[in-house]
Amino acid sequence: MSGDPGSGHVRHTPVLVEAVVRVMMTGQSGLFIDGTVGTGGHSAALLESGPAGMSLLGIDRDPAALDEARTRLAPYGDRVTLVQGDFAEVERIAGGRECRGILLDLGISSLQIADRRRGFSYLEDGPLDMAMGPGGRSVADLLGTAGEAEIARVIREYGEERGSRRIAAEIVRERRRGPIERTGRLREAVERVSHPARIIPTLARVFQALRIWANRELEALQAFLPQALRLCVPGGRIAIISYHSLEDRMVKQFFRGESQGCQCPPDFPRCICGRTPTLRLLTRRPLTPDAAEKDSNPRARSARLRAAERM
Repeated sequence: MSGDPGSGHVRHTPVLVEAVVRVMMTGQSGLFIDGTVGTGGHSAALLESGPAGMSLLGIDRDPAALDEARTRLAPYGDRVTLVQGDFAEVERIAGGRECRGILLDLGISSLQIADRRRGFSYLEDGPLDMAMGPGGRSVADLLGTAGEAEIARVIREYGEERGSRRIAAEIVRERRRGPIERTGRLREAVERVSHPARIIPTLARVFQALRIWANRELEALQAFLPQALRLCVPGGRIAIISYHSLEDRMVKQFFRGESQGCQCPPDFPRCICGRTPTLRLLTRRPLTPDAAEKDSNPRARSARLRAAERM
């Protein structure tokens, strides 16, 4: 990652690119969807390795990311369509077109982290925003108006932070001095009630929780999964990269549930549910970056890729 942290002009390195290409590409042409196209790294790799008849629909909530993607994917001409939108509405955006493959990378991009004006990072002081695009909820409003119990719930539920009640109480104390509208103020409040040896991971979990809440990320993923299943033609692939256990668990449970057939009790003499599998698991365990990728791209350290094929 390089560039001016205030401007957002950075070079973003996508994670698990080779693994994504390996699980997505079957040699078939047709439409592929990148539901989190970002700056276009994964999409470019897919287009480069795919057949000439392959087209790509790229979706992203972030207008700044789409500007970067337009430049990066320009060499592929009319094979690429870019749309600003939320992957939670992928069926509507796709307009009823079926696809050969659909990809999500659920991580926050280097472009977003590096721009202090976006408020995603606890390392830089900036406005307490965290919106990935239009329609996000206001973190500043949550911390300024919500009750202590609600703030604690958000931090515990979306950040899996054990000290959520203690942190929420300190945030409420801090806002009595004035509205918490900067990331620096939030960081100071969290640091005051965190164990000195665990300040950084605690900050990471708190900022993660607030970002997920602001952008309704888990709700979006829950809405996306059945739509992806309906969009894929038989033999089509669904690949999802997640970065924390909440997302990974949701993807794992959906893939596993859709890969199972009859769910009648074992003592039934014959199947009466009529359920047949709709997915075939391509990754029994998630694919993770190797040591070299983790060393060269710290963002990749927690990445997990799960993939399945439409039956």
